[in-house]
Amino acid sequence: MLFLLGWMTVVLIAGSAPVWPGQVDDPLKTALDLHESGKVKEAIQEYDKVIRAQPKLAEAYFNRGNAYYDLAQYPQAIKDYSQAIRLNPKDAEAYYNRGNAYRRLKQDPAALNDYSAAIKLNQDDARSYTNRGSIHFDARRYEAAVKDFTEAVRIDPKDARNYYNRGNSYLALDQRQDAIADYDAALSRDPKLADAYYNRGIAYVGSGNYDQAIGDFDEVIRLNPKSAEAFYNRGLAKMKSGRYEAAIEDYSEAMRINPKDPEAPFNRGLAHLRIDKYDYAARDFSEVIMMQPKNAAAYVYRGIIRTYQNKEKDADADFQKAFQLNPALKKKLQPIIDEAKAKAKAQAQ
Repeated sequence: MLFLLGWMTVVLIAGSAPVWPGQVDDPLKTALDLHESGKVKEAIQEYDKVIRAQPKLAEAYFNRGNAYYDLAQYPQAIKDYSQAIRLNPKDAEAYYNRGNAYRRLKQDPAALNDYSAAIKLNQDDARSYTNRGSIHFDARRYEAAVKDFTEAVRIDPKDARNYYNRGNSYLALDQRQDAIADYDAALSRDPKLADAYYNRGIAYVGSGNYDQAIGDFDEVIRLNPKSAEAFYNRGLAKMKSGRYEAAIEDYSEAMRINPKDPEAPFNRGLAHLRIDKYDYAARDFSEVIMMQPKNAAAYVYRGIIRTYQNKEKDADADFQKAFQLNPALKKKLQPIIDEAKAKAKAQAQ
């Protein structure tokens, strides 16, 4: 199993909030100054005063919504953005920010509508395309995500994240060469973007370019030495290229960093099996079974190992358990089991 890292969203409150026109000592300016200095609760109190004095001032609701957003009070932020939109239906920032609040609440259909409304009002804001693309990506509408991320690239071609996001969408569509080209573009703009190395490594594995994949996972590990996923996937690349001992080392490091992931001991067990280290392989699959008692494949492989170890009763018990958990495996794996039994018999003679 390859672990793909997802999109890199840009969920931000508008950098420049509308300001109520007037003198420098306006109540709205006082609220904005408090907000910018981090005194968000005090700022809300000042926004309240402005709204009581001028209940039709859209900017006050917008900025109070920003304050509630900063406090993670998203329902209240949505109410204020909605009022700002009612008072000023052409405010793209209000739609964008309300979309972010909906996104935080995992109300993606509402967020999608707001990002679309923001784009209709301002077709040159990459953030709205990026965040709408992220919703499409999560919903596995990858072609739609590609279109949105392409617009983000058009608007802001210097932002590495835009290429990274589109690359992920291409990779999800199995368009690996397009994905690799986008990761290349992302890394040319941000050489420290570890996620781009990581996903490009996955694309290389899928293309059979194992040396390039290993190089990318090397770079991820250099940037993030505690990335269990990078060690695990580098182990996969090494194993696919026949470097079983080196793969075992990477799986072991992945297990040290993340001892709760059953994928690493499973694949380490396969690597041990490849080099006929049956005791080690059996321990690995036993560890997988402890973590995942219903993992039928782990029982099958442990059964095969026990067959090689001439532990026929234990092997048959594993096979029976596997087929009990997943009857469909019997037809698929019975030839492999028969081959293992024949090999064990030949070795015993």
